Amino acid sequence: MDSEKIQELAQAQLDTFRNGVKLTALMQATLEQMDTMKHTKMYRHKLKLQMNALESELERTVVNPLKSLDSTDEELLTKIQTNIELILNMSTEELASMRVVLEEHRGN
Repeated sequence: MDSEKIQELAQAQLDTFRNGVKLTALMQATLEQMDTMKHTKMYRHKLKLQMNALESELERTVVNPLKSLDSTDEELLTKIQTNIELILNMSTEELASMRVVLEEHRGN
């Protein structure tokens, strides 16, 4: 295997890892946001059953990647969890303006 193919493979593995971290973070945020709905009128029998089933499945899906990430890079996991909490505490207006701020930060 030549060096270019090795670099492509390494980049593909890194991209897969990054996408996995993003997915895990989003699933964790979903779990935490679902908790806020549990004591509302919207949380009726059918929805309650569906959300409980989804919550259980997400927890089963997230647990191993989180353990793996924690053992690989504890600081990264802490930073991700802090950012999840930041997003969950944002108002809808703040969420709407987040793209603009990120684009300005990235120089786009």
